[in-house]
Amino acid sequence: MDIEIIINRIIIFAVFGLALSLWCIGVFLWLGRYLVKLKAIQRRLGISPEFSKDSEVLRLWRDVQIKLETEQFDLDHKPGIRERIDQWIEDAGFNAPLRTIVLGVFCLVFLAFIVGYGLTKNPWVGICAAFAAFYIFLQYTQSLIMKRANLFERQLVDALGVAARALRAGHPLVGAFQLIAEEIGDPLGKIFGQIYQQQAFGSDLRESIRNAAKVNRNTEFKLFATAISVQLQSGGNLADLVDSLASVVRSRMRLNKRIRVLTAQTQFSKAILIAMPFIMFILLNIMNREYMNPLYTTPQGRMMLLVAFVNILLGSWMMNKMIKINF
Repeated sequence: MDIEIIINRIIIFAVFGLALSLWCIGVFLWLGRYLVKLKAIQRRLGISPEFSKDSEVLRLWRDVQIKLETEQFDLDHKPGIRERIDQWIEDAGFNAPLRTIVLGVFCLVFLAFIVGYGLTKNPWVGICAAFAAFYIFLQYTQSLIMKRANLFERQLVDALGVAARALRAGHPLVGAFQLIAEEIGDPLGKIFGQIYQQQAFGSDLRESIRNAAKVNRNTEFKLFATAISVQLQSGGNLADLVDSLASVVRSRMRLNKRIRVLTAQTQFSKAILIAMPFIMFILLNIMNREYMNPLYTTPQGRMMLLVAFVNILLGSWMMNKMIKINF
């Protein structure tokens, strides 16, 4: 019996070692092929270490220049918590200071707690009603942000068309920005108006565009800011560039609309699946309080409530990740 066990273990370790060896061989073959391709690409780009010392100095100088340009036009700026909150308020279109919005949300949550507690005489129902009210506020704010984002994209396409026509008519780029600020309404017209005002007060145009792109989360506007910045430095036909950007933005808008159509069912399912537990919980407490009492009076019931709430949050987070597509 002991000999059979030893033989079985030897066979298991042999199979494991064979599988591990095959895996290591595959990894080494892939790595060797990758290094060969990488050297070929470096040789074609002229950045291979086999080149002369002058070529190496030129390559280092170019890398430093690219690094400096990237630092000067850093669009991947990560704002702080207060900046994110301010940007969130601006994206939603709330024309009120932060303390006013916080006070309004607190009053809404407290009112929901009073209503839930008054109907059932149970504090847990009031807490659930308060969380439901806060979640409804977040969803409403998110819908406002999405509407303003869609409006921003449509305005950006119109603005690029206006800018292209103005540039072909002989206006400078700053004049095209002024025309956009006058012809296009908020939220895009306000941004171009700020760029024009900053440049009028003596600020560099690339710096003004960079500041506008840092505080704006729209990908198409960041693309526009990057292209304009490079064009101002290298030169070229701005009107053709703006027309090309308008075509790219239109294509991205069509793709974004198709994505929203494909994910609309998931969005609706998410709303139903999240709202149903809260609605059923409140209705059961109103119709039969004794049936729900074990959830509040026993440790097992409180644990079930906590687990249910955590699962709802986890499900909402997972479904948001599922319908979020970066392109």
